Amino acid sequence: MKKLTELIKTLTYTNIIGYTDIDIFSIEQDSRECKAGSLFVAIRGTNSDGHKYIENVIRQGTKVIVCEEIPTINDKNITFIMVDNSRLALAELAHTWYNFPTREMKVIGITGTNGKTTITFLIKSILDSIGEKAAIIGTTGIYIGNQKLPATHTTPGPLQLCSYLSQMKSEGVKYVVMEVSSHALSQNRVSGISFDVAAFTNLTHDHLDYHTTMEDYASAKKQLFQMLSPDGIAVVNGDDDYSEFILKDIKTSRKIKVGRKSGNDIIIADEKLNLDGSDFMLKINSNELMNIKTGLLGRFNIDNAAMAVAICLQLGFDKNAIIEILKTSAGAPGRMQKIILKNKAIAMVDYAHTPDALEKALNSCREALVSAGLKNNKLLCVFGCGGDRDKTKRPIMGKISSSLADFTILTDDNPRTEDSSKIIQDIYYGIENGEKMKVIQISNRAEAIAYAYSISAESDIIIVAGKGHETYQILGEVKHHFDDYEVLMKFV
Repeated sequence: MKKLTELIKTLTYTNIIGYTDIDIFSIEQDSRECKAGSLFVAIRGTNSDGHKYIENVIRQGTKVIVCEEIPTINDKNITFIMVDNSRLALAELAHTWYNFPTREMKVIGITGTNGKTTITFLIKSILDSIGEKAAIIGTTGIYIGNQKLPATHTTPGPLQLCSYLSQMKSEGVKYVVMEVSSHALSQNRVSGISFDVAAFTNLTHDHLDYHTTMEDYASAKKQLFQMLSPDGIAVVNGDDDYSEFILKDIKTSRKIKVGRKSGNDIIIADEKLNLDGSDFMLKINSNELMNIKTGLLGRFNIDNAAMAVAICLQLGFDKNAIIEILKTSAGAPGRMQKIILKNKAIAMVDYAHTPDALEKALNSCREALVSAGLKNNKLLCVFGCGGDRDKTKRPIMGKISSSLADFTILTDDNPRTEDSSKIIQDIYYGIENGEKMKVIQISNRAEAIAYAYSISAESDIIIVAGKGHETYQILGEVKHHFDDYEVLMKFV
């Protein structure tokens, strides 16, 4: 319980109508959860507007409403708090309610289209091994030490986020490593957090159903860097076209660029890829060298490992300890997760669900085959695209798979409320006539995976892309159990 007078001390509001000497027992944004003693924050969402439910929550006994527009309700027992941005208000209230948990922990935020999950896992692995208790908030779940909690979003909403952060603080976590999505930034989910480190991986085609343009998408990502603490650390992929935009006009002077191009502070060089992982060198400020060996497959995972190393070095951790830990770090579930099948083909479960990620995954697998002297072995790709999401990437991904894989099986991802055959056709439209003989359509995902296995042979690679760690498939509006890894294990 907190007094409303305490909650509004850190709240950005324009007007208060009514009493403030009120006991608050819960903060709610879902009108169905409101009751006597609740404070209701009315939020204008994509599909629903919380302002429409103000009368309902009052009937349920709620007497304090935070809103952007005060309704014509004449009741002196109701307190209305007027704000310009209800989402920001919810974040401010959440941090006050949970006693500002991040003030006693260091928070590392990772944003970008691809690579966020793997980088968070690598950093946690390094920190845990060094003896610094770390937690993860991200796509695959919430990890506090060895405990895992389920996640519904890459970055939870403010109330749930602050609840997790409070639990982490109480359990002695020193570092929180957080994936920060563009949606979360646009919707003020992480407002109120002063980040100690902000990292940017890359910006490629995704979420244009929400952001409309790449410029809007980039601006959303940049917001993370505007939330850095005064002495915070900004780490970016210096090879990405948007890196200069991300760094421009941010307040911190601690800016680190990582990449392959000259001019970066940390330069990736001498890369060697194989089916067991990768070896590479990092040149730091042109004079210091680090030889890195990791079991993670793919050139893009070299990028991810380099970013994790850069962040841990900037936090002051020993480079030799980092090198040793990376040799055995497993990375993230559903991210180029390798399975040796009964026929000795190699299956890779990967979350690649954007054009860039799919291209990098396929190129990495091809490169690994060639480096292993297996250039004549087949590379098979099983993938689909999610329904009710960005449709413009579908033909692009069809073209990428058909041109880079020896054979492609188009299948369902999460069709949601769309006709799955229409989604597959959208992907198929991107395939050039000369490549169509290398493509088959099998909408049932389990059957598509089984077919890929049936046409594979020893040392062929089957990449099953799009769902990664997910253990469900969304058909209509219902989640059904489905796990790519589980299906593939039937062929072990």
